[in-house]
This record gives sequence, structure tokens and C-alpha cells, in this order.
Amino acid sequence: MQIAHYLAHFFVPHHSNNHRAKLLHPLVLTFIALFLVLGQLGLGLFGKATQGKVLGYAANISPSEVVRLTNIKRAEAGVEPLRVNPALSIGAKAKGEYMLEHDFWAHVAPDGTQPWKFFGDVGYKYRYAGENLARDFSNPQSAVEAWMASPTHKENLLSPKYSEIGIGVVEGDLSGVDTTLVVQFFGTQMTDTIPVTPVAAAEEKPVEQENVLTLSQAQIGQKVLISPFNTTKGLSLVIVGILLGVLVLDVIVISRRRITRVSSRSVAHIAFLVMLILIIVIVRAGQII
Repeated sequence: MQIAHYLAHFFVPHHSNNHRAKLLHPLVLTFIALFLVLGQLGLGLFGKATQGKVLGYAANISPSEVVRLTNIKRAEAGVEPLRVNPALSIGAKAKGEYMLEHDFWAHVAPDGTQPWKFFGDVGYKYRYAGENLARDFSNPQSAVEAWMASPTHKENLLSPKYSEIGIGVVEGDLSGVDTTLVVQFFGTQMTDTIPVTPVAAAEEKPVEQENVLTLSQAQIGQKVLISPFNTTKGLSLVIVGILLGVLVLDVIVISRRRITRVSSRSVAHIAFLVMLILIIVIVRAGQII
């Protein structure tokens, strides 16, 4: 009986809680918000401090599917498809393994190692070269869509300057978190001929090697630490779902008992929580640089 009374006090409008579920009182809501924030920070710090593995995101992403989706996007834009170059694929995978080995996620390593080193390591002599990076996506579609949503990554992906592609997908521990890295190398070899826009003879310039990175100088050497995405997302959904249920119950009970409140915004709060749930569901794990 005492348990039932306690649950009613916590979840149902009653005279003992001033006709508003205790769960909806400002102090309790503040505690819940602090719990979520501190819990998320704590999970990330625990993984970093203990050097242990915190389950992050591991996915089975097929390099060939990334290539297929990339060429679909290029076809839609009226650009020639890219050919898979095995050497580029080896170089891309080597870049991913290098990031895991040296515990960083960036185009340029903290020790100054450039992406173009991995092109040279496999003997790929390029006229044009570019790189896109992605991590923690559950499938190839979401990674490619994320690249397409970023102007700089989209420029790489759809550039007519490139004729070849190589994809490296590696899984491992990055800063204490299980992760999946996708490295997308673009290139055109020095011996390749690609269509170019005619220019006046007076403007003709010697061919130069060009490197394209999709990041600003401020991002060089940036190290990204993430907390376990699925844990935070699931916990947030549970808590917001409980709050939504209590609010709906609050509206029903208050209406049936014809209790008048000086200030009641339950309907507005319900709408807000519904929007919050939609945002939590829609948001995806995954980052690109």
C-alpha cells in the first residue's frame, strides 16, 4: 500500500504533491537534466581515464557499397563515375589504421603526417587528390548523405577532377571507444587525361599537383572525443518518454477532477516533449571531417 501511495505521489496529481506529479516539479526536472549531462560526461571520461573499451559504434560498412552510392550521386549530378583503384583502397585503409594506431581523427596527424603520404606509400602519383573522412555511421547510406550535406565534402565527392576512388573501412579502439572509420580517397593519376574547360592560350599554366582537404586550418590535428552514442540516446528516450507519459496522465486526471490551476502549460509541454523525442530519434551517430 505504501508503494502504491509513493508511486501515486510521484506520477499522479494528488493533494500530497499539490496536484502535480512530483516528477514534474522543477527541482526533480533539474535533477534529471543534471543526471543526463553528468552521466554523459562521466561515460566519456571513464573510457578515457581507464583506457578501457567503452562500447561505441561498430558497423559492417562495405567499401564497394560506398563506391556505388558515391557514383550514384555523381551520376545524378551529371559527373562521370569513379573507377576503383586497388592502390588507393590500400592507402585509404592504411590511413584509417594509422589514425587508430596514433589515436587521432583528423586529416593531418598530430605529428604532421599529411594524407598525401599514404598516396605516395602505395606508389600513386597524382595530379589531383582529395580525402573525405567519416566515423560511427551505422550504414554506408548515412555516411554518404552526411558528406553530401556538407559543401566541402560534396565538392570532393562530385568533383569532375577525380577519376579514381579508394575506400578504407577500419574498426578499432579510438580514445577508449569502439569505432568504425571510413576513409574515402579520390585521385587522378599524372598519366590520366580528364575533360577540362578550354582556356585561352595566354592563360595556360604548367600542370601542378593539387591536394584537396575538406577542413580548415583550425581543424588540423583536432582530436575528437565522443561518449557512447547509443547509451545516451536510449537513456534520453526512456526519460523523455516517461515525462511525456506523466504529462499526458496529468492532463487527463486534472480534466476529470476539474481541478483549476493558476498556471498550467501541460499541453505546451507535451508538444515540446514530442518534438524532443522526434529529434532524439532522428539524430544519428556519426561525424565527418
